[in-house]
Amino acid sequence: MTTRAEPWTLPRSRSAELQPAGRSWDVVCVPLSIGIGKRTLDLLDETTGAVIENPINRVLYWLISPGAAADWDMSLLPSVQVWGATAYVEVPPVGFETGPGVRWRVPLRYDRYLTDPAALLTALKTATREALGPRKDAAR
Repeated sequence: MTTRAEPWTLPRSRSAELQPAGRSWDVVCVPLSIGIGKRTLDLLDETTGAVIENPINRVLYWLISPGAAADWDMSLLPSVQVWGATAYVEVPPVGFETGPGVRWRVPLRYDRYLTDPAALLTALKTATREALGPRKDAAR
C-alpha cells in the first residue's frame, strides 16, 4: 500500500545528514558491486528520480513513495533491499555531486525526486537477471 509522501527538508549544512525513511520516501538500496545499480540507472535513463550514491558501501539509493514496494517479490531481487520507517539514510546537501562521501549520482530536480516504483521494479528485474542470471523460482 502506497502512502502519501510528506514534505521533507534537505540538509542545510555542508555535509550529509541522516534522514528517516518511511515518511517522505522509502529507499531502494541497490549494489554497485555486482553491476545491478549501474545497469538499473542505465535502463531508467531520463525517467529516474534523484539517486544517492554511497561510494563507501558501494550502493545507489533510489527514493520512492513510502510503501510503494510493499508488494514487490524480493526473492526475484537478491542483494536489493527496500528500507522504510525503521531506517535512516545519509542524504547529501543539494549540489553535492562529486568528491568523497555520499553524493547525488542523479541530482534532485525541482519537479521530481521520487522514481516511479513500477519503472524501477522493471529495471531492477532486468538488471538483476543480466547480472546474476535467471532466478530458479522466477516465472518463465
